[in-house]
Amino acid sequence: MKDEHAKLTQEQASKAFNVSLEEVTVKHRLLGGMSHLTYVIEIDGVLYTYRVIGKDGNLFVNRKFELENMKRVEPLGINNETVYFDEISGEKAAKYVEGTVLSTIDYHPYLEDIANLLKKLHHSDIEPASDYGLIERLDLYETYTNKRSDLYLDLKEKWMNIYYNERLGMPKVFCHNDAQRSNIVIGKDQIYLLDWEYAGSNEFYYDIASFGNVKFEDALELLDVYLEKKATKAEQDMVRFYRMFQALQWHQVATRKAMIGLSEVLHFDFDALAKKYLLLAETLYNEIVKG
Repeated sequence: MKDEHAKLTQEQASKAFNVSLEEVTVKHRLLGGMSHLTYVIEIDGVLYTYRVIGKDGNLFVNRKFELENMKRVEPLGINNETVYFDEISGEKAAKYVEGTVLSTIDYHPYLEDIANLLKKLHHSDIEPASDYGLIERLDLYETYTNKRSDLYLDLKEKWMNIYYNERLGMPKVFCHNDAQRSNIVIGKDQIYLLDWEYAGSNEFYYDIASFGNVKFEDALELLDVYLEKKATKAEQDMVRFYRMFQALQWHQVATRKAMIGLSEVLHFDFDALAKKYLLLAETLYNEIVKG
């Protein structure tokens, strides 16, 4: 299967770069990411990453917005350079960034750098091409599953009550919206924030919450560094609130992946993951309402 994926990447890259198959060398696949295949390739002595979208991968992302948002953040110099982008297929080639993916090492020595990286984006005053569209996004994802357990519906209603009563109309900034450690690369001279599929206007707390995708407490550590002080319970609850949304969102995505048979294809239990996300959303809500 790996050889088939590498061969597909080689074929697609040769078309994208308008070179022969022999001129494309597939080096290795990058780890991380359940939805897409991303390989490091070499053409004429230059290394690139090449992304091929996995099954259903384009259901959850507007590729026109992705491309436009990447163009808009170019002046910040925090992303790698995109050299090819197909808005229909979602396939993308970018200059390879030499460095270490943050998810493979201890992130603690880099917390201040990560906070500054996010602040550079959040304080840039660059207008995103799109709003993340929290409610609309969740409604869209639900149409791909048509599965809403009583617990899911209860948690969604509780989340929406907080959103409409407390967060609607709050200031928004340019957010990456998927600032998990696997999308952060420690380069030789700087830190990079990669994979801008979900970029758009949002509250800055959302990016902090994304950092806690492996362990929620990691996000609270980043929050203190970002705020340059010990966060209050109210500030922590904003991170919990947006992580709760992310859990509901990824519950729907994992449910969809299970429905279309990706558990068998990828040898990963997406049903179990969907349940895990739902329980996480419940835990976070209970923490929010706790005095």
